[in-house]
Parts: sequence; C-alpha cells; structure tokens
Amino acid sequence: MSSGNGIIAETREKIQTELDTLLAVLEDVQGVIPEGAYLRGMNALGSLHRHKQTALTAIRPGAILRCWKTLEEIEEDDEDIYDEIMEVADDIVVELCGQDSSIYSDERYNLVHRGNEQETFQALMDYKPREGNAGYETSPMVLHHAIQVIMERLFNDTYHELEIVRPVSCQCGWRGAQGNWDRHIRNMRHQRWVDAESEKRQSENAAREAIFQSELARARELVSELFTKSRRENGMIYFKQEDVKDSRAFKQAMEDFISAWTQISGERVIFVSEQGELSWFT
Repeated sequence: MSSGNGIIAETREKIQTELDTLLAVLEDVQGVIPEGAYLRGMNALGSLHRHKQTALTAIRPGAILRCWKTLEEIEEDDEDIYDEIMEVADDIVVELCGQDSSIYSDERYNLVHRGNEQETFQALMDYKPREGNAGYETSPMVLHHAIQVIMERLFNDTYHELEIVRPVSCQCGWRGAQGNWDRHIRNMRHQRWVDAESEKRQSENAAREAIFQSELARARELVSELFTKSRRENGMIYFKQEDVKDSRAFKQAMEDFISAWTQISGERVIFVSEQGELSWFT
C-alpha cells in the first residue's frame, strides 16, 4: 500500500472511531433528551459519515483510482462501504422509480414495472450527481457500484422475463412459452402421450428381443457346426477366424458355447487367421 493510501486509511479509522464515540453518547442519552434531538443527532452522524467518504477520496488527484476496489472486493473486505453502496442504490431506485420501489425488494418481483425497463436503464446511463439527488454526497466509487447493483438487478429481471416467454416445444407436439412448461407436463393430454410412448417403446424392445433370440438360436446352430468341423490337437480346438460372423448374436453364441465347452472338457480354443496367426479366445 502506498504512503498516501496508508494515511487515508489511518485517517478514516480515526474519524470512524470518533463517530462511533458520538453514536455511543447519543445512545446513552436517548432516554433523557427529546426524541427530535436524538433523531437530528443520528441524521448528523449519517451526514458526517458520507462527508468523510467524499473528503477522504478527494484528498489528492488520483487518490480515487488508487483506492478503487471492485464490488466483490468491497463485499468481502469492507462491510461499511458495501452497506453505503446498497443505501445509495436504494436511494437512487426511490428517486428514479418512486417510493414504492426498493433495491431490497424480493427478487421474485421486478424492480420496475414491465415496460419501464428501457426508461430506467437510460436514466441510469445518464445519471449525474447533482445537488439534492441521491448520488451527490457520496464518492465516485460508491456511486459507480450503486448504479452497477441497480443495473445488475434490471438485467436479471429482464433475463427472467425473457426466460418465461422463451418459446419451447415438446416431443408430443406441444409448443408454448417456457413459463407454461411445468403446467404442460402435468396436463392430462401430455401424460397420455407419455404413457403411449412408454408402451410403444416396450413393444419395440420386445420385438427387437424376439428377433435377437431368433438370430441367437440360428447362431448357436452355426457355432455347433463349426465346432464339429474344427481341428483338434493336444487339447486345443482351432477355429478359423474368417468363419466368425460379425454380429451380436453370433458373438454371443460363440462366447456361450466356448465357455460351456471349456468347463466341461478343459480344451482351449484358438482362432487362426488367414495369415496363420494364432490368438486365444478371451
């Protein structure tokens, strides 16, 4: 950290200590002074805190950039500044969108009314600190991140809206908006289609299995014939590699036959290629 930044940080801590002392005093005397005096004191403390941020970041030219932190860094390292960013963001939202709006509102609901997004976005793009508005008494970094927070919320709201109306389709033939998907899959017509497709797949699987079993029976006959014709020497059975068919049924029949036969007789099976190369059955 540079010496300039060190002085600024040290001064900020000292001022904050004094502000905390004043806050403690106000809390101690809250019960013995008029409520109006207590509220004026609390408001003054809030103003002093904002003036502190503005003054310390403007002490020297370039100090703002040297002290600049990303929103993520501030959220992790400086709770006070992060709270100030959110307060300024909320004040700007109220300023631009009305008293009923708040940056703290439930994210299930849009920050601004549908149709006002572009106007609010443009107002944020053109936002300039002026005396009397929400961004006037804060630092440039806090104002920047406050507007960033609001724009992020606007983006998320808009993205959610687009996701709801995004067109989707189902294999059953239905077409509609993404927001209606859950209702569609619970629809009785869709459920009947699901049941029909399940029965259809089961029927197709049963038909394929019947065909395979027929092919497997024929393959077992072929393997048996090959075994009868094969050469045997010294506990070895030699199969010609070119006689092996490239089909799932034939390979299954060959594997079943060889496994059963070797357990019974103890003979080993060897495949012979056209080039005379030998390989064990695995």
